[in-house]
Amino acid sequence: MPEFSTLIPVGLQHPTIRQYLAIKNAKNTTHSYAENRVSIEGQRMLTMVLKAQLEIHALFVCPQLLRGEISRSTVRTIVASGVPSFLVNEKVLCRITEWDGPDGLAAIVQLPRFRWQDIQLGQHNALLVLDGLQIPGNVGTIIRCADGIIITNKRQHLTHPKLLRASMGSLFSFPVIDTDVTEAITWLKRHHFTIVTTETNATLSYRSASYRGRVAIVMGNEHCGISHAWHEAQDMSVAIPMNGQSDSLNVGNAAVLMQYEMLYHQDRLIYKFRIAIVYTN
Repeated sequence: MPEFSTLIPVGLQHPTIRQYLAIKNAKNTTHSYAENRVSIEGQRMLTMVLKAQLEIHALFVCPQLLRGEISRSTVRTIVASGVPSFLVNEKVLCRITEWDGPDGLAAIVQLPRFRWQDIQLGQHNALLVLDGLQIPGNVGTIIRCADGIIITNKRQHLTHPKLLRASMGSLFSFPVIDTDVTEAITWLKRHHFTIVTTETNATLSYRSASYRGRVAIVMGNEHCGISHAWHEAQDMSVAIPMNGQSDSLNVGNAAVLMQYEMLYHQDRLIYKFRIAIVYTN
């Protein structure tokens, strides 16, 4: 097609295709995350990448699978910006992507790196602390419902494919801070946050707690719970009541429930705030 004549035809053995697959399949291999790059697929994800103004290192296009003028416009925009762009056939694109019914687009993208200064503090803030979560899908689900992120002592890289997919691209637009528990606690105390831990044996219901001012809610590891340092730093502890035999919700469900409980309380007080996430071991 003349419209795609400037794209470089490549196959599965091309170095850039192999790089895409190496990033995608790296899972928890630490050295694979040094450059903080991710492999993404689909028009929706690329639209969010462009909106967040992230750096695109490579674009892969299968013209036969593109869906409508929006996809073609996306390709033209990215190619015009000088991004190395490659033409692949349907077989190659289906081999490198996972979603059913791929829409002809994939890319290698640079995730941003954020600092503490990127968290916008106000009179009323709600901060969610994820302490050592291990399941990437849980982390991604929580990120999808948040408005800002701080990460400390993480157990999963944010570039993990399952985490990225579960976040539905929300990961591209939040401030994400990577630090350790001690530094997180120091920062929270310095900025006058009330630290609230969540425990199954806490005597105070999460519905009865006050979320006025600056509040940090700590959610624990799926198997080990909240680390001791957070209990030493806490101002109070709350529980989510449970029916049946189980003593706790899935941490993804519990974190979303806590976020919306804080929203409910803040709305009643006519407070406007931003949610951030602290993700710790």
